[in-house]
Amino acid sequence: LIIMLAGRSFGLHHSAAKPVVSQARLGAPQLCRVPIRPVVCQAAASDDPFQVLGIKPDADQQEITRAYNRKRYEHRNNTSMIQKVEAAHGQLVLSAFNARLQGGKTIPKSIKYADREPLFPWRPKRWDATPKIVMIFGALQLGMLAFSMQAPNVSKAMACMLIGIAGNVMKQNAIFPPPEDPDMATEEESGRAGRNFVRGVILGLMATFSGILLFSFPEYVQQIFNITLPVPPSAIVTLKVAGSAIFNWVMTAFYY
Repeated sequence: LIIMLAGRSFGLHHSAAKPVVSQARLGAPQLCRVPIRPVVCQAAASDDPFQVLGIKPDADQQEITRAYNRKRYEHRNNTSMIQKVEAAHGQLVLSAFNARLQGGKTIPKSIKYADREPLFPWRPKRWDATPKIVMIFGALQLGMLAFSMQAPNVSKAMACMLIGIAGNVMKQNAIFPPPEDPDMATEEESGRAGRNFVRGVILGLMATFSGILLFSFPEYVQQIFNITLPVPPSAIVTLKVAGSAIFNWVMTAFYY
């Protein structure tokens, strides 16, 4: 009886202790988890895809792809920035797809089939060169064509092909720049220079033989129908050189 009276006087009754324990247990998790979520949401919302890629909001698909490749190369040694660049590019591609889908517009194949493997990965793809490159290689091809008119020879068509290959390799290196420091390059970057050269050679060969084949039409007509056209043999050779020059210039200026 004395112990019970002492307990009541000092506030040590058993039922009075329960609310204190339950409040302590219920209060701890609320203080730990509630403030965390707003911080994460604010950080995710602050990454503007246009600012990450360094482009304007009205940039087209070519500019977005160009900026994406450039940023990937600039931040090749920074994993966190690479992830931001990948996320920004994916957000813009998805946004363009949804906008065109809702507006009833034609969706470019590069976006519509972005998740599929290309049927012909080495086929020429549309990409405009800078005006300086277009004029320089246009002048070189035109000069070789003028030289062929003075001294017609099929070897001039091969010279046009070499000029086209040089332009294609330069353009490939501008779009997919090789690593400046091979020791710090990834596996994909270390083989980029070789792939750029091989693709430039393939594009040059395709342009040359396509041009020669198309501009050899008068010669085919003479052989098939066994007729003689009022065209001198030197003009037929010059036409082949012209086909090689024109097709190589078009490939260098507008494809990669």
